[in-house]
Amino acid sequence: MSPPSGIPCRCLRYVVRLVRVRDWWDKILYVAGAAFLLWNGSGRVGVDAHAFALYVAGVLCLLIGGYTINDVADFPQDTRVPREDIGPTPRRHHSLVVALAGLVVGMTLLLAATREPLPRAIAVVNLLIGVEYSLPPMRFKERGVWGVIVGAWTQKPGLFLVSAAMLGVWNWLCVLLTVWLFCGGALAMLGHQILDHRNDLAAGVRTFVTRRGPKLALRLCFVCACVIGMTVLAPFAFAPAAEALPMVGMLAALSSVYAGKGLRALRKLRQ
Repeated sequence: MSPPSGIPCRCLRYVVRLVRVRDWWDKILYVAGAAFLLWNGSGRVGVDAHAFALYVAGVLCLLIGGYTINDVADFPQDTRVPREDIGPTPRRHHSLVVALAGLVVGMTLLLAATREPLPRAIAVVNLLIGVEYSLPPMRFKERGVWGVIVGAWTQKPGLFLVSAAMLGVWNWLCVLLTVWLFCGGALAMLGHQILDHRNDLAAGVRTFVTRRGPKLALRLCFVCACVIGMTVLAPFAFAPAAEALPMVGMLAALSSVYAGKGLRALRKLRQ
């Protein structure tokens, strides 16, 4: 018989798996970090602190809801091919409740963060497209390269542009951060699909990697990694060194998370 402490541990593991912490913890760092860089550069840090806090909380809830709705959509495949390496498969009705709560609360917080129509419109469109990544009729996840593009866009740059619209800041830094976030999102999507290649084949999930093969995906990962490296250093080309250095430092620190996850993924592939 397992000790009493085993029950809370199993419950905690189930909750962590239910809300997909392993999949979104780094996304909130990237989106919030990019939004903070743009916010800090706008010179309105002391003015919009309340709205920024609501924005970050809303993004967190949307990420939880978006990832959990994917569990609802993929429940038949996940039960056909169990994933013991990431914990027990959540019950479908548990995932549905968490997904709906996350999406509703997230959108409410984002709508409360600003009264401007543009950021609200971007948030709504991003939510609708993000949900269609997993759910029919579009189910972009199984539409080849469109699955990578939609997944990469809605997880990071789409959410980031809500903050840009809230601030009304459209400059070189906004473009740079959007490219950095998109390439990071594409890198994460491709890496995830490469690691899940065999499970997706067994479950009948037709992702970009199951259609085109992992070798092409690895080449695209290399391209995305090179673009990320260039965007990290790009502020030196647009701003004085003293102003660009903090941006480069923060982007480099956040990009190191990409590198760490990439190295762990390579080790798993070798195994």
